[in-house]
Amino acid sequence: MVIMRTHQWANFAAFQLAWLVAVWGASVGLWWLGPVAVAAWVSAYSIWRKCARAEAPLWLGAGLLGAMTDSLLVWSGAMAFPESAGPGFPTTPWMVALWINFAAALRHCMGWLCGRFVLATVFGAIGGPLAYLAGSKFGALEIQSLPAIVVAWLLVMPGLLLIEMKTRSRGGAGSAQSGKLKGASTPGESI
Repeated sequence: MVIMRTHQWANFAAFQLAWLVAVWGASVGLWWLGPVAVAAWVSAYSIWRKCARAEAPLWLGAGLLGAMTDSLLVWSGAMAFPESAGPGFPTTPWMVALWINFAAALRHCMGWLCGRFVLATVFGAIGGPLAYLAGSKFGALEIQSLPAIVVAWLLVMPGLLLIEMKTRSRGGAGSAQSGKLKGASTPGESI
């Protein structure tokens, strides 16, 4: 059983709120709200939780992986962005911010996924496409092929975990080994 501490609940709430602000903003032509919201909460969380300060390489890696993934989805015709979603082709700044948003939650409120490749892949193949579907319901993006998005997330989630593992400081304050949470997995554990 995963027991979340106060900082993890705050991380989860900020992660969800930033997602909502980004998607809503993109749907009404305020695409810049997403990057601002993500930058604000990630900065505030990094001030509060010193261990989060060392996560910039994870955020950068996730942002690059996300930009490539979403670009491939656009180029393949699996999804598209309406004009109101902001500048950028093949992806948008608010979508890249959402990948950073996800990475900023990965070691905290979603720490139970770290090192659990099978569980994380299943979670990604369900949760990723559901987030895209929700974004399409807001009007922030258009989905032409949901199966392509599912396949993308089947491939990208293990990639995110590899980035998480490679960017984790060995034994540092940000590692799950030094700050093991009740019920949370340590990197390397599997289901």
